[in-house]
Amino acid sequence: MTNIALVHSINSQIYDEISMHTPKGFTTVSVDVSKPISNSTSLVKDVEFIIVCGNVIPDEIIEAAENVRLIQLLSAGWDFLNIPLVKKLSIPVSNNGGANSWAVSDHTLMLILSIYHRLIEVDKATRAGQWGYPLDGTNVFELAGKTAGFLGLGNIGKQVAARLQSFGTQIQYYDLIHLNTKDEELLSVTYVSLETLFETSDIISIHVPLIDETHHLVDKRLIDLMKPSSILINTSRGSVIDEKYLIKALNNKLISGAGLDVFEQEPIDPHNPLLVMENVIVTPHSAGNNWDAWSRRAKFGYSNIANIVKGGVPKSLVKL
Repeated sequence: MTNIALVHSINSQIYDEISMHTPKGFTTVSVDVSKPISNSTSLVKDVEFIIVCGNVIPDEIIEAAENVRLIQLLSAGWDFLNIPLVKKLSIPVSNNGGANSWAVSDHTLMLILSIYHRLIEVDKATRAGQWGYPLDGTNVFELAGKTAGFLGLGNIGKQVAARLQSFGTQIQYYDLIHLNTKDEELLSVTYVSLETLFETSDIISIHVPLIDETHHLVDKRLIDLMKPSSILINTSRGSVIDEKYLIKALNNKLISGAGLDVFEQEPIDPHNPLLVMENVIVTPHSAGNNWDAWSRRAKFGYSNIANIVKGGVPKSLVKL
């Protein structure tokens, strides 16, 4: 029997939805990190695999799992891990293989459309009896004919691109991994330089992981290249953007608006200026968190583990 520790702080309904995909011949052990750690370390002593559901895994859990062969994340990002510790212990890590890309893509599109149609402001005004406010015929836009620039074109970026193309939006991208011509033609996307991406796009959508090279990648230099009419969408990680300069740019109308699911500090500081800006829509790092995605994440994670036990190579390994 192969033991798998499911490290989480989720409610019982989500736990059951995930653990029901445990393969035959495997056992899932619940490690609830919302409870005292001392009660959990003994549970992981003999596990061979750890599945992490959420953005927390205490060092004590990693250290106590003496025979672990893989840490399988149900998230796309891995920046919350104690990477030096994981590297020291030589534990490979896999992410969710794009299993939440549908959820994040839907959320990204929602942010774009909500900004273009000033949805939050219009909803509040209509409820308050301000019929038609703040719409004046000049401040609502459609996606047809716009150019969307993708910083990163992985699993999520490709899903968002497909959704936007159905609205008649043109897609260009910058990524360290330059797709071959055939794949670009199949996806109907165009590769451009980083500077061109920010200079010419009406919509910038960020889909890169947070690593040393991407920390504050979107800084003053790039934001200043953006058109005053452009908007910035971030559903990846908050620290990819220099948030202080973004606030300044939004205040000074250097760009038109932003849709943000992630922030440099989470939970966000209640005094953060972004929270009171009418040209900003904020959500609580929830883009990938929906009911339909849990089963897909679980299936990928457990199948990846089962494949390793059968002698296969782990999929979606991350470069730490």
